Amino acid sequence: MTSALLEEILARLDVVVLERLPDGVFLRVGSAPPPAWFSDVMRTAGESRPITVGEALPFVGQFLHEAENFWREGPEERLRSDPFVAATAGGADVGLVASAVVIGQRQFLIIELSRDFDERRRALQSARENVLEHDAHVRRTGALLAPIGAAQKLVQQLADSGLTPAQGQLADDLRTQLAAVSEAVDSLAPLPKGVSRAQRR
Repeated sequence: MTSALLEEILARLDVVVLERLPDGVFLRVGSAPPPAWFSDVMRTAGESRPITVGEALPFVGQFLHEAENFWREGPEERLRSDPFVAATAGGADVGLVASAVVIGQRQFLIIELSRDFDERRRALQSARENVLEHDAHVRRTGALLAPIGAAQKLVQQLADSGLTPAQGQLADDLRTQLAAVSEAVDSLAPLPKGVSRAQRR
């Protein structure tokens, strides 16, 4: 496989390969145009000149501390970062993943698009929206329970005021119905164990 073909494959896969030189700077491998996201995010990166981590890779600084140890040990395997986010010149977010690789005596930093970044972001957004909706639902049901509780107290006061047997039976029936309504409303949004509705308001 020719070098030009390999570079074309890497570009199609949205992968950028940087070689760490002995003096600690990085040089992008290959002369073919890099992926569009790289040009947008790495505006300070030259086409074929050494670039410092501070200039072009500020968002992988933490990973590079781990990579330095990995490179010094020299295992012929791969150290992969967690997905992280970089901002483009237009303000859009790009999900990326970095890998440190040792081949022979040469040390490489590989950066690629995180293919499931958008899917993960949608899942996290959906989870946050579900939590917010659940909290709002708990508050709404709590607001319904407050007047029900007040009505139950009024019925009890009425029952204690010296009613006739028939009136007392009506008060008992009211208590039963209010208890059923309270239980039904409370079941719509049960709270986690040990959490009261007062804590969630």
